[in-house]
Order: sequence, then structure tokens, then C-alpha cells
Amino acid sequence: MHRVVAVAAITFWIGLSSVASYGQSPYSGYRMGEAGHSVFTADPGGVPYPAARPDHWVAPPSSPPTSPGWFGIRTTTTAPLLDFQNRQGDKQLILLDSQAEAETTPQILFGAQFRVSALWGRTNSPNQFAYLGRFPPDFVGQTATDVRLLQANQAIVAHAGPWATGYLETLFSDVFTFPTFNQGSFQVRQAYVVVGNSEVTPFYAFAGKKNVSFGDFSTLSPFTQAVPWHYFAPLAEGIGAGWAAGGWNATATALNGSRGIRVSDSAERGHLNNFAANLSYAWQPTDQVRVQVGGGYLHSTIYDGTTAEHINPQVTGPRNGAWDVNGHVQLGGVHLAGEYVQTFEPWPVTAHAVQAYRTELAYDFSSSGAPLWLSASWSEGLQGASGVPWESNAQLILGAKYTFNPCAMLSVEYVRSLGFAPLIDITTVSNPDVIQNSLVIGFVLTI
Repeated sequence: MHRVVAVAAITFWIGLSSVASYGQSPYSGYRMGEAGHSVFTADPGGVPYPAARPDHWVAPPSSPPTSPGWFGIRTTTTAPLLDFQNRQGDKQLILLDSQAEAETTPQILFGAQFRVSALWGRTNSPNQFAYLGRFPPDFVGQTATDVRLLQANQAIVAHAGPWATGYLETLFSDVFTFPTFNQGSFQVRQAYVVVGNSEVTPFYAFAGKKNVSFGDFSTLSPFTQAVPWHYFAPLAEGIGAGWAAGGWNATATALNGSRGIRVSDSAERGHLNNFAANLSYAWQPTDQVRVQVGGGYLHSTIYDGTTAEHINPQVTGPRNGAWDVNGHVQLGGVHLAGEYVQTFEPWPVTAHAVQAYRTELAYDFSSSGAPLWLSASWSEGLQGASGVPWESNAQLILGAKYTFNPCAMLSVEYVRSLGFAPLIDITTVSNPDVIQNSLVIGFVLTI
């Protein structure tokens, strides 16, 4: 029944957008469709700076995208690097493109992003809030009202020369952290180097702490991530190599052992004993048609232990890898996207494979001069047999985004969360009958 309601809602939502003219003017900032680089922008719903109005609200119309000299600001580089929603695992290509565009080296680019979130939610089960964008203990009762600077992240891009670039990203996250629920944390989220020169060779290498090149985990929704991101998007330390040419991008990464962030895991610390591989192909036959497909493999995940625990590195078990397939099609202003991820073996906690998928569509109105983006997303995570309390988490998102200019975006989302199955203590606190309806407003500033 939930799936029927979701399909009907998505059909109605896209019906509202069908009155728009056919076309797409993506947010530019790096070469599209060349040398294996994605034919999709980091923000599929973005618009070029001249088309965004009113541009004087945040930045003067005459503001240059890049300051000359050794130090500067280039929003078309730092905005997609800091974006939480898209291009999770191949942002090293953005760095290579930016390196090729550098007028001089060494050169340092600075960037920052501020994500303000306002949420109103109501659940039908006291103290059980199923919205995946917050931790379950954040709220009590049956209603939630919450306004916070959800994340503020800062970026430094250091082009040391035509063959080497370093990237540092720090993050302030205003969420409650386990186990003491202290508010707010500051961390170095990513720090890695990329070696290569896209104008000379399709080969490149990278090393450090970064989003692992595995899967896609983007979303067409403007602010809230889809379920596969919560279940499988990995962040870990390691070393990798890639090849990008003719629309192809292939990567292989060796990961440090023990627990990574979110999903990467292996039994022994102190060795490169986990790895990931990813392959994508991007094709752009015309300005109005873009296609991208991909697949990935992660050798070892956290879904290997007999205890539902995502933090303790001592909780481990026999290797349980995961595989991913994904795709994105653009036909004028219409975008269609999907992804499916699954573990190879059952999770010992639930005796069931962990699966997650998303089906999404959106319409971009930018070709008609309005920097507006409407989207609909249905995503679900499955980790239990049919009928058990911890069977699934599901999420429907109907979203709208208005882009004032490349530095400012406002979004409104209706989010319907179905099922309460937190992946920590999943077999003891789950409730399949929970329904939470939420209004989520997002405001993002990026330089």
C-alpha cells in the first residue's frame, strides 16, 4: 500500500511540472562529458549564474568567479566539492578539472558552505521519529520543531602544481553525537591528495581520507538524502588509482583496515585489508540528452557482526561485501535516476541481506528562465524478512528548490517516513507501524 501511495504521489507531482518548457541549463563549472568526467553537474538542478535572479541578493553581479593570483575563490569548484547531495565518490575529478583551469601554480582556493535546516514533524508513535536526517533520540513526544545550522563545512583546495592537488574539508555538524548526546562537533571530514594531469594522461591517483569511490549515492531531492546514502555511503582512509577517458571513469581503492565512517569495515587494524572498485560511463549525444550508468563493489561492510552496532570497531565478523548499480538519464528538463545496493551475505543480526534502493524523477525549469527544480523521490532500505518489525525503512520526498544564484539556494520538502528500524538496536526497538510526516525547509549558502 505504501508503494502504491508513493507512485501515485510521484505521478501527481511530475504532472504539475509538465507545463514547463522542455530544456535544461545545468550549473556549469567543469568540463562535461570529456575524458570520463560526468556529463551531469554536481547539482543537476542548478542554473548558470547569469540566469539566476535576483543575483544581487547574495553576490554583486560583477563578482568574478575566481580571484587572480595565488589565492582565490572559485565557487564553481568548491560548491560541488562541498555538496552533500551529489557526486559522492568521484570528486577527485573536480579537483583535476580545477587544476587544469588554474591560471598559476601554486594556487589556493577557499570555499565554505552553510546548511540551515528547519523541520516540523509529527509521528503517530510517541518518541519514535523515523526521519533519517536526524538521530532517533533527538526528539520526544509526537511532534518536533527544530531549526539549526545543520552543517557548516569549509574547503581548501591547494594546487601545488600542474600534477598535484591537495584537498582539505572541515565540518561542523550540529547534531547530537553518541553516546553522550553532546550538541555539535568539529572534525576534519576529508583530507587527501590527487596526483595527475587530465590534459596529459587519463590516469590519476589519490591518497588520504575521502568519500570512497563506490556507488553513486546522489539524489534528485534538494536537501534530504535518499535511503541508500544512509545505509551504504562510505568514508574511509586509503589509496587509490583511476582512469578517466572517453566517458569512462574507473577507480580501484585500497582501504585501511578496521571501522571507517558509516559502512566501511574490516576485522584488523593496521593493514590495507579492505578495497573498493567503481566503474561509470557517461554519454551525452546531444545537449538535451545525457545518460550515466555505473556499478561498484565494496569488499567489506559493517553488516558483518552479530550485534547491531555501527560505532564499535570491535564488533565484526566474516566479511560481507556489497555491490551497487546506478543510473541517471536526462531528457531535456526531465531527470530520471535510480540506484540499488545490496550486501552479498545476510546480516547476522537480522539473518537477511541488507538492501537499499531509490527511484527518483525531477523537472528543471531553468530553460524557461526560472531557476526552479521540482523533484520526487521514493527510497527504501530492507534488512528483514517480510512481517518482522525491523523489515524496512521507507521514505517519500516531494521537493522544490529555488536557486537565487550559485551561492544561495532555498528548498522546501514534504517527507513521509514509513517504519522505524534504526540500524542500532534494530531488533529491540523497531516498529513497522510508525509514520512520520515532516516539512523540511533548507537554506544553503556556498562560496
